[in-house]
Amino acid sequence: MPLFNAKGESLGFDLGQWLSANGKVTITPSANGKAKISAQFSKLRPSASYSLFENHFDKQPVGFTPLDGAGKDNNFHSDKKGVARVTLTAPQMLTHANAVLLVYHSDKTFHGEQRGEIGVTAHHQLIARIPE
Repeated sequence: MPLFNAKGESLGFDLGQWLSANGKVTITPSANGKAKISAQFSKLRPSASYSLFENHFDKQPVGFTPLDGAGKDNNFHSDKKGVARVTLTAPQMLTHANAVLLVYHSDKTFHGEQRGEIGVTAHHQLIARIPE
C-alpha cells in the first residue's frame, strides 16, 4: 500500500517499507547530569534526513524538544542502505516521563528546534519510551 502525506502527496514508498524500520538506543549517564545517547537504525529510507527528539509525557499537551537540547547534533542522514548511527549528548538524563522519537523529514530539511510540519514534512517513525 503506497503512503501519502497529509496533503495527498506520495511519499515514494509503501507501508511495508515504513514499518520495517528498526533501531536501538543506548542511554548512558555522563558528567553534570547529562546523558550520552547512542542510536543505531536499519531499514530506514535510504539517503534520507532524520532527527531525534525527546517526548515529554509529563507535559500536557505532550511536548517535544530536540534530543540534544539545541536542534544541531540531533540531525543525521541514513546511508544508501538505510542504515544510520548517531551519538549525541542530551542536556539531562532521560526518565520514564520521556521517550526517544525518530522523525523522518520527507522534505529532506532539518528544522532546528522544531520537528517540521507533522504529517506533511515531518513523520514520527519510531518511538521508544524510557523504562522505569
